[in-house]
Amino acid sequence: MPFVPDGREVYRQAFERHELIPAFNVCSIEMVRGCIEAAEETKATIILQAYPTDLEQFPAEHFQKLVESMAWDSSATVLTHLDHGKSVEMVLECLRAGFSSVMFDGEALQFEDTLEASQYLHRITSQMGAALEVSAESFNQGFSVKTTPERALQLKHAGADTLAVSVGSEHGQASKLDLQLLSEIQSRVNLPLVLHGGSGVSPDDLAAARNLGVVKINIGSSLYRALRGVWDSHRDHPNHRNVYATAREAIRSVAKEKIQVARLEKTR
Repeated sequence: MPFVPDGREVYRQAFERHELIPAFNVCSIEMVRGCIEAAEETKATIILQAYPTDLEQFPAEHFQKLVESMAWDSSATVLTHLDHGKSVEMVLECLRAGFSSVMFDGEALQFEDTLEASQYLHRITSQMGAALEVSAESFNQGFSVKTTPERALQLKHAGADTLAVSVGSEHGQASKLDLQLLSEIQSRVNLPLVLHGGSGVSPDDLAAARNLGVVKINIGSSLYRALRGVWDSHRDHPNHRNVYATAREAIRSVAKEKIQVARLEKTR
């Protein structure tokens, strides 16, 4: 089943088997294709996710159709996901487009409002057949606030299928996980967990996190750095088609390495 329309069963199985699924932030056809090629090569399950600002240029319906068509033409197992959906309306748009999974990010809301919105979205995702990821904390450098076990439990009761927890990982930089806090959260919620800022998490921390119920690791910065490297080195290149091919190969290489790290395989 190359494209998976409902992420809930995938997350449940990963939780039971202590598996970690890479979730790649992608915003172009080269990135989508490169990640799917990496998943084919490694026979992996991957998640391709869209960030809200990317959806301003690449509408949810178009993103879904592109990923789904490429997935069905491949041997890889692929899900689609909304990353950091800041409003109920954005989450609903992606659900209508057919996303396998959506995140509601309540960072900017009062916690009670996040709980209320999560309860509403749980009813919708249950009806439409999609997974709901919920967070109430920031993962941005210098502004991150760690998730408490008490808050995590409240989010679970609000209907989250997966919880994005802030336990030390931050967007775009090397991070050290608070594994004791992660263990305490998992002991309270017994639910699949998600790590954001995965590009900077060490393989040792990932191995420990996987055994503590983390099933999804978000990876964006590593891909964007690879893409920027290609653009910078081909700034004056006369053949744009070669640039696209080189970009796709760079993305494939990084995605393959991250898949191997998630599996605790040696990358060289």
